[in-house]
Amino acid sequence: MKEEILERIENKLDILLNTNRHRINEKRYITAQEVEDLTGLNHRTILNRSNMDEEHPRFIPSIQFGGSRRKYFERKVIERLFHLS
Repeated sequence: MKEEILERIENKLDILLNTNRHRINEKRYITAQEVEDLTGLNHRTILNRSNMDEEHPRFIPSIQFGGSRRKYFERKVIERLFHLS
C-alpha cells in the first residue's frame, strides 16, 4: 500500500518537473529562478555570477529589458555554459 502511494507521488512529481522543463524550453529568455530549475544552481548564485566581470571564468551573461531591475538569461547561452544540450 505505501509503495503504491510513493509510486503515485513520484509519478506526479515527474509529470510536474517535465511540464516545468518543457515550459522553460519554449522561452528564449529565462529568469534566474528558471535557470535554477534547469541547472540546480541556486538562483542567488546565478544572479551574483551575472554581476562579475565579463572576463571572470564564472561570469554568466544576463539581459535587462526596458529599465527593469529583473535580469533575464538567454536559454541557449545557459544550455551552452552548463552543457545541458
